Amino acid sequence: MSCGTVSDALHKSRFDIYRKVPKDLTQPTYTGAIISVCCCLFILFLFLSELTGFIATEIVNELYVDDPDKDSGGKIEVNLNISLPNLHCELVGLDIQDEMGRHEVGHIDNSMKIPLNNGDGCRFEGHFSINKVMLNRI
Repeated sequence: MSCGTVSDALHKSRFDIYRKVPKDLTQPTYTGAIISVCCCLFILFLFLSELTGFIATEIVNELYVDDPDKDSGGKIEVNLNISLPNLHCELVGLDIQDEMGRHEVGHIDNSMKIPLNNGDGCRFEGHFSINKVMLNRI
């Protein structure tokens, strides 16, 4: 076997499974045109429906807390770290109310107020345990 025969046998076009069909061997049909137009319309429909769903997104501000498991004694651990860049620390407070009726006004145990922006802002950090939380204001 000569070198030319080996290179011809291993030529890359012999392994091509997606061969190009010459244009003179293909012919357009009305069925192919209808299928192409239907596919384009379907793709346009999918694009527009996804775009409409993206644009019409509704923002909902709600918070639901699941019932705590029995291992935790019915308590939920809450950790807060809130930065308020335009609110002075003396105006920041925390009221806690659970669904059992316990209400704590001005909760300060395990909490810190750290001044920000030369005293013009405040970072509030705290952690506490409650039965089921309903935060009144911060």
